[in-house]
Amino acid sequence: MEQMTLDPLYWAPITRFTRLRYLLSIYFTKLILTTGFLLRKLVIRFGGKSLSSGKPTLSKTYPCRPKLTHRVFFPKSYEAGKSLPLYIDVHGGGFAFGVPEHDDEFCHFFSNHFNLIVISVNYSLAPRVVFPVPSQDVAAVVEAILDDDSLPIDQSRVAIGGFSAGGNLALSASQFPALQGKIKAAIAWYAPVDWSVGYDYKCASRPYKNAKDVDGLAALAPIFNNVYLPTGTDQRDPLLSVLYADRKVLPPWIYSIGAEYDMLCDESRRMMVKLAGIEKLTESEKYAFEREGGKLRWTMVKDAKHSFTHWWLRAPKVAALRKPVAEEMFMEAGKWLTEQAFAE
Repeated sequence: MEQMTLDPLYWAPITRFTRLRYLLSIYFTKLILTTGFLLRKLVIRFGGKSLSSGKPTLSKTYPCRPKLTHRVFFPKSYEAGKSLPLYIDVHGGGFAFGVPEHDDEFCHFFSNHFNLIVISVNYSLAPRVVFPVPSQDVAAVVEAILDDDSLPIDQSRVAIGGFSAGGNLALSASQFPALQGKIKAAIAWYAPVDWSVGYDYKCASRPYKNAKDVDGLAALAPIFNNVYLPTGTDQRDPLLSVLYADRKVLPPWIYSIGAEYDMLCDESRRMMVKLAGIEKLTESEKYAFEREGGKLRWTMVKDAKHSFTHWWLRAPKVAALRKPVAEEMFMEAGKWLTEQAFAE
């Protein structure tokens, strides 16, 4: 499909007071989350249940970003001397929170069920850095990983993916010239991909079970966005709003997964519709479709909310409900990756 050139849409400034309020909110939340995570790790050390079923095989740092540490998972079945496909995971957290360790359960699951090397990469967080630094971090680290002769990577089978902000960064980093032709597939889990529409539009685009329901991201999105995006950022920049990216600079295989009760679901679907050149979706295609022989795939997970995948970070009762749905989607994504994208 021919790319249409649109005028820039610039991110508006906010008052100093509003910015200060957002910064205080971010740093206070960082403190609470970090304290809670450290306490959880302390409980585990003294006999509590681990957050993950398995730990990484090793950790890696690279000279291009020496302050960032990445977690490397080998499958239990790995035999020395053999090369394996690679899946690069990018954690979420609104571009301001999160650590690779939060994705350990997924990385362990994916590595062992699909015989992959899985590397959970780190990146700099807002508000210390702003767009496009995290995208640059991920791209530089991925390039270093692919140049790392100590890792037995099958260079013909490399994929990248991420959750929420991590999904955005995975698709953003894939566009960098140094990675062109090197990444075969991408999996974006409930990723933000369009900053050209407002919060009201996004909240109105999703269904609600009850009239009084609100979207869990609605109150947080302005804070995340305003500490991540400098004033004057083009909201249609393809590195930010991947919906505007040229199909040719993205991985040839893309699987986008949305959650029904999530204000980001509609934009992920619109991105896939645009990439596939679809003029109008049927009712069933709003929930799932494939194009180009499976190279472009969309799934909306019914009755799911944003971050439905990370059951291991939830309270036991919530975790028990979310785990089957999450693992079913992990299997769907893994089969698509290994049986279709990597089998080509």
